[in-house]
Amino acid sequence: MTRLELRADPSAARRTRSWLREQFGAVTLPTQVRQTLELLTTELVTNAVRHGGEPIEVRLRQLEGSVRVSVSDGGAGKPLVRHVPPTATGGRGVALVDTLAHRWGLEPAGAGKTVWFELPLD
Repeated sequence: MTRLELRADPSAARRTRSWLREQFGAVTLPTQVRQTLELLTTELVTNAVRHGGEPIEVRLRQLEGSVRVSVSDGGAGKPLVRHVPPTATGGRGVALVDTLAHRWGLEPAGAGKTVWFELPLD
């Protein structure tokens, strides 16, 4: 398992995408899997920055035929699947995770929480 610690600042999503590309640099993944992995991880990190706060940690673990990404933050609030109008500028992150991930969930983590998802690698 690899992990990345982040500050709650606007560069967190960009740093996360770069980190993911480093982690899978030598692995050949289908383009759609790579893009979905980056999108969902970035959405969870963005939610952690906006709503959860520090400490923020991203963990990546390869499973048999899939990958599990966990994002922990210091906030106790629970993520909600929201259905927003097409003109909304935000609010789609958890709905994307709910739609595109094979599985996802929430676990309490100290005073905060960990939101995770699994994505098949094929």
